Order: sequence, then C-alpha cells, then structure tokens
Amino acid sequence: MLSIVQEEKISLLSDTVLYPEAAAFLRRLIYEQHSSPLPTAQIMGLLNIAHTSNYGQLRDYVIHQRDRNWPDSRRSAKVFYTELEKLLTQMQTKRLIEDFRLVTSGQNSQQAKQEMDELMAALALEFIQHLVAENMLLAEAQRNRR
Repeated sequence: MLSIVQEEKISLLSDTVLYPEAAAFLRRLIYEQHSSPLPTAQIMGLLNIAHTSNYGQLRDYVIHQRDRNWPDSRRSAKVFYTELEKLLTQMQTKRLIEDFRLVTSGQNSQQAKQEMDELMAALALEFIQHLVAENMLLAEAQRNRR
C-alpha cells in the first residue's frame, strides 16, 4: 500500500510532469509521426484496464496491443502502443527510482518489487488519464478541421 507521502508526490507529479508529457507524447505521434488519435473505444479500453488492473496486467495488455496484427488502416494503434510500452518501460527502469524518487529504501527485494508495481500502477493510471483527455481534444480538433 502506498504511503500518504507517495500518493501526494504522485498527485503533484501528475499535474507538473505527467500531464505535459502525455500531451507531448500524443502530439508527437500525431503531428510528427502522422498517426491519428485512437478511436474512443480503444482509448477508453486502455483507461478501463489501467483502472482495474495491477501494473503487470496493464503492461501485458499494452504489449498484447503492440503485438497485434493491426490492419494498415489501424497503423496508428500499433504506433501508439509501441511508443507507450517504451515510455512505461523507461518510467519503470529509470524514472521511478532516479527521477521521481518514490521507492522506499531499505526494503528486501520482494517488498521493493511489490512497491514498485504499486507505484507504476498509480503513475501509469495518472499518465493514461492525461492521454485520454489529450486524445479526445486532438480527435475533436481533427473532426472540426474536416
């Protein structure tokens, strides 16, 4: 279970770091890699998984989506999940400990792994919530341009 200090720090990171990064992530995919926003059902499915799963299940879902045989018309989904998996991996392997400094020191390896999974689930949920909001804004902007 996360401490109150960890929850407060995640809330602060959500507003100051994760939100701008989520917006930049989607804008880079759409404007630089010429992807499309994800369909509403797809992005809401990701949000539902993030809400109901532990981090391992969320990661498995992202990898499954990345590895699906997407038709050419849905190439944007493959690009999205490929880039999301890279981002989550970097967040877990580097940023969680070095940048965000959320992991409690002095734990045995099993305690540390469990805490890291809980922290990643919380960080990923915050990030994905921002992705959903940004995806909806960008999808609406594209509809209005047509």
